[in-house]
This record gives sequence, C-alpha cells and structure tokens, in this order.
Amino acid sequence: MNRLVLIKSLTLAGALPFMVACALKLGWFSFAGVDADNWLWTYALVISAFMAGSHWGIAIKSGDRFALLASNGFALAIFGVAVWLRTPLGIGLLILLFAAQLLVDRRLLALSLASDAYWRLRLQVTGIVCALLATYLLVAVSIP
Repeated sequence: MNRLVLIKSLTLAGALPFMVACALKLGWFSFAGVDADNWLWTYALVISAFMAGSHWGIAIKSGDRFALLASNGFALAIFGVAVWLRTPLGIGLLILLFAAQLLVDRRLLALSLASDAYWRLRLQVTGIVCALLATYLLVAVSIP
C-alpha cells in the first residue's frame, strides 16, 4: 500500500470512534461496560493528546515556541475539560479545542513545517470530527 494512502486511511479511520459515540448515544447498539459519554470523552482525550504530541514533536525539531507552548496548553486544556466538564458545554469546548489545534497546523503550514497534503487532510478530518461532535452534542441535549 502506498504510504500516503495508508496515512490518509489511518487518519480518516481515527474519526470513526466519534461516529461510534454518536451511535452509542442514540442507542443504536451498546458495548458491555461502556456508555456513550465515557467512550466519547476517553477517545477525545486520546486524540487531542495525540495531536498535541504531534505539535510538540514538530516544535522540538523546528524550535517553534508557539507550537511548543500550544501543544502543552492544549494537552492541559483537554485534560481539564475531560475531567471537570463532561457536559454539553464541555462538548462545545471540545469542538473549539479541535478547531484551535487545527489553527496550529495552519501556522505550521505557513512556516513550511507541514505539507499542503498534510494540511488538506487535517482540514478534512477535523471538519468531520467537529461535525460528529456537534451531532453528539445535539443528541445529548435532546435525549434526557
């Protein structure tokens, strides 16, 4: 398999658990011992930390102080939201945090620290993730 096809496939597959969270919240199916909220928050924490780690790695290599500080700030922010704000407001903040992490990638693109292909893929998958989080939020506020 072509390396770029593999990267794109894995990146897009990373959005699937957000879709699963929506299906769990709607009650379309269930997993023993896992509710939709725990599924969503745990996975959101993992993915956001993964993105913060990506920014950290680029910052260490390039010396970009903004990306270095942003990576740490996002890791702490997502942790705080996941621990203390597992509410509809917190889901809204998740959307903002994922979108803000995308802005760090835009900066990295502008500094030639990320490729155009990477930027397009991040834009696509972040759009999908934010749409799925918004869907989850709508379901969460409409189901008592």
